[in-house]
Amino acid sequence: MANFKNTSRYNNAIVTSNRSNKNFIILRKSIKLEPSQGDTFFMVTQEVLKRPDLIAQTFYGNTEYWWCIYEFNNIRDPLFELKLGQILRIPALSRVLTAIDKLKE
Repeated sequence: MANFKNTSRYNNAIVTSNRSNKNFIILRKSIKLEPSQGDTFFMVTQEVLKRPDLIAQTFYGNTEYWWCIYEFNNIRDPLFELKLGQILRIPALSRVLTAIDKLKE
């Protein structure tokens, strides 16, 4: 069975094996976060256009939570859906960590 870090977007996934004993993911829950007045807004610049890790580092001090920002903003493809000048809504890290913990319930 596959093991994922707690910060991975796949840590709550259901992993199974095929006949060749190769692991693959069949389902993953999404984090549940509602917009909040405490959210921060960020306009995408050229420097971060294809670097979701830099956005997470800027707001959370950790590159591993990039997927939370993208999921919260309904972005599925981290390299091609983000547009220059697009406004992202960034939830507070404390809310992100709470939402990740709830995935395990």
